[in-house]
Amino acid sequence: MAKRRDLKKMIDYLSGDLMLETLLCSLQPEADKDKLREIMNRIIDMNDEYRRRIQNPSGAADKRLIRQYYKRLNEDFDADVDSIFEELMLLNKEKTRN
Repeated sequence: MAKRRDLKKMIDYLSGDLMLETLLCSLQPEADKDKLREIMNRIIDMNDEYRRRIQNPSGAADKRLIRQYYKRLNEDFDADVDSIFEELMLLNKEKTRN
């Protein structure tokens, strides 16, 4: 298991990359600004949620439960990052078609 500090840094780094990608998309004139703002808010909420989850693991007395908790946290985070990237890709495809 990685240290909590390293997990927080990873979450901040990936959230920052997602935010940067969203900001770059918003600079294009034909960008859907409302949809991009919604994605930005989702990224901020996701960052807050996972940083909170890192601080409060359930089953703190049992190491096996803690390992499972952090494994699930990583899987959930990866799934959320993938879904946001998918949304950004769809927005970019829509812009290139128009």
